[in-house]
Amino acid sequence: MSSGCQSDLMNAALAAVNVPLHYAQKGKNLVLASMAGAKQGVYLAHYPEKDVVDRVHHTRFYYHSHRHPSQEHGHFHIFVNDQEPGGFMHLAALSLSPRGEPVRWFSTNAWVTGERMPSALEMIGKLDSFQIQTHGRLAPIARWLTAMVQLFSPQLIQMLKRRDIVMQRRSTSQTWTALCEDRRLDVLSQCSASLPKRIQQFQQRGF
Repeated sequence: MSSGCQSDLMNAALAAVNVPLHYAQKGKNLVLASMAGAKQGVYLAHYPEKDVVDRVHHTRFYYHSHRHPSQEHGHFHIFVNDQEPGGFMHLAALSLSPRGEPVRWFSTNAWVTGERMPSALEMIGKLDSFQIQTHGRLAPIARWLTAMVQLFSPQLIQMLKRRDIVMQRRSTSQTWTALCEDRRLDVLSQCSASLPKRIQQFQQRGF
């Protein structure tokens, strides 16, 4: 691993740890911070309402919650903007526990977010340059998400590949367009987002 790459990973690891620590020192966690000042969450509502959009890096995200099992409060949807006007591609979703700890990454079918669903290869090509920045109260959240994508890039690559395998296995009986709108297919692949375990892996390798 090159020294530049090591430095990038070290910085990402520090950001991934320091942002939640910063909120904890203020008596908050990532869940409360991600709700953009809302005092009470509403199921399926976007936080913030109009999403966080980074027009420089062509990325965006929002946080929301479904009626998850108790171990999950809600999740971020993270996107890369498409070349088509108004188009976007779903990079990954990242769920949080009620305590604000990252639980899992997962990929979704196109109908879940209304995206143009590209191949895994196309999305993997977006990982190295992924970055999202904003100003104001959600700036630390954007920095944390950028760090998490960098830290978990190998896992996200494998998750996206598994997503395509699931779709390809169904493609013999349905067209790709029909598959993307198949309500029986929502979460297509997933992997752990445990930050302590990921940090431990880096420590064992000496960064």
